[in-house]
Order: sequence, then structure tokens, then C-alpha cells
Amino acid sequence: MAKITPAQFEVVADLLRSRDPVRAAVKKVLLRGVSTKGAAEASGLSSQSVSNALRRYRAAHIRLEKAYALDK
Repeated sequence: MAKITPAQFEVVADLLRSRDPVRAAVKKVLLRGVSTKGAAEASGLSSQSVSNALRRYRAAHIRLEKAYALDK
């Protein structure tokens, strides 16, 4: 998976209908390089919750990348 840009992150988050604090935690990991554990602690979530959300975000991002690659 290519690195996700801030604009791509916002699109994926909107499509997943993600809300804070999950959205903020995942953003910390994907855009700022914070560890899953660190993002979970900062957001008041479990590491498992953040890990599950990351899996959903990454899967959606990969699907979008593949869909747009078909047009090339």
C-alpha cells in the first residue's frame, strides 16, 4: 500500500463514516507516525479498537487505489 495522503485519508474516513475518537486515532497513526498503542492511549480507546479501524482504513484505501489503477 502506498502512503496515504491527508486528502486520501479524509475521503476514506468519510466513506467509512468514521467519527472521533476513532478517526483521530487512525489519523495519528497513518499521517503522523504515532504507534497504535500511543494513538489508542491518547484517544481513550483500546489498542485493539485502533488496530481494527486501521485494518478497515487500509483495506478501503487499497480498494480505491486498485479501482483507480484500472483506468490507467
